[in-house]
Amino acid sequence: MNRETVHILVGAAVLLFAPLFFFIFLTDDARTGSANGYELEARYNRVDGVTIGTDVLLAGAPVGKVTQLDFDPELLQAVLTFTLRDDIKVPTDTAAIIVSNGLLGGKFIKLDPGGAEEMLQPGDSFEYVQDAIIVEALLEKVVLRAEAQRLEAKRKAKEAKEAENRKKP
Repeated sequence: MNRETVHILVGAAVLLFAPLFFFIFLTDDARTGSANGYELEARYNRVDGVTIGTDVLLAGAPVGKVTQLDFDPELLQAVLTFTLRDDIKVPTDTAAIIVSNGLLGGKFIKLDPGGAEEMLQPGDSFEYVQDAIIVEALLEKVVLRAEAQRLEAKRKAKEAKEAENRKKP
């Protein structure tokens, strides 16, 4: 095959498949996989790293996805909407915790079920949440504390040396 024929075939393939991919994108939300189930809501002070499509896990197994991310300007909080599978029921005292997947991994929502007998109903809100932990902020605190300890040890060593020098005749 000559070069022009290859270019024509590639162009035809693009023209054929581009509308197909566009149709799939429009009919099925690529990020949430057209999540079926019921919606629950949770309010957080920090949701860094959580996006639409973030997995919701229960006992380590995926049971839903984050389907909406909003901001409440009155309470200055992020509002996440989760869609959980219809067959998953969680107690009213379940905690929705934003967790990192390893030190540099992405975020996901971990559901930590409580012991209440009543179950959350569609549209209910989680009462217990834990915000995202910012790894960079933690590392900065560790580094600053280590630096402060180093400077304190240096200061004490200098004071001890000066005290020793004063004792000498």
